Amino acid sequence: MINLEKKSVVITGGTKGIGVEISKSFLKLNAKVFVLARHKPKKIIQSKGNKAIFIECDIRNIESLDQAVQKIKEASKSIDVLINNAGGAPMADALKASNKFHDAIIDLNLSAPLNVSQRFAKIMMKQKYTSNIINISSVTATRPTPGSAAYGAAKGGLVNLTKTLAIEWAPKIKVNSIIVGYIETENSKLHYGSKKEINKVAKTIPMKRMGKPSDVANACIFFSSDLADWVTGAALEVHGGGEKPSYLNVVQPNN
Repeated sequence: MINLEKKSVVITGGTKGIGVEISKSFLKLNAKVFVLARHKPKKIIQSKGNKAIFIECDIRNIESLDQAVQKIKEASKSIDVLINNAGGAPMADALKASNKFHDAIIDLNLSAPLNVSQRFAKIMMKQKYTSNIINISSVTATRPTPGSAAYGAAKGGLVNLTKTLAIEWAPKIKVNSIIVGYIETENSKLHYGSKKEINKVAKTIPMKRMGKPSDVANACIFFSSDLADWVTGAALEVHGGGEKPSYLNVVQPNN
């Protein structure tokens, strides 16, 4: 039931981490993949002999974005799937962080996905069939996370934006979000610390492991397939069961 052959897929931030795995997963299913990022990947992104098409683009810069959209329009007859994957933020104390820092985080994680979606939606609306937009959010959107005030607010806004656009753009475009939990990537040590610390974090997750980039990629494939034909405005939690309530550490300390 999952047939993405000849489908055109655009992925922002698809040159590293979760984005690379998403790109490869669609290439494996013979989709035509366009990757937007500021920097060219160190290695060609490919799978099963299919190669991703890299387009240099800073999605926060409207001129750069418009140029990238034009290049994709010239290279593909249609846009079937857009995945707003680019995002992220370093930890920062809300009291000490500058206004410039907060603005930059919200711009990358909320304003940019809206601008990207708007431009590709204008193309999708003219197509005969239903297209898909998938927004990559975070568990930070759904629970308080000290050190990630602007990031959490932006990702929470992205979930709300998803639901709003799903209504505005139906039935021509399905818009869904993925609430991503702790994922182990090549940069995990920068965020969580040593492998020992990563293992400690994994033990706090009900599924007893960190997520893999492929877990997120599989969710993207689902939303893009006929299996999700009647699914729009959804926020799919891909977090291994989330986090157990903190009070259990007190009343059930040995669990």
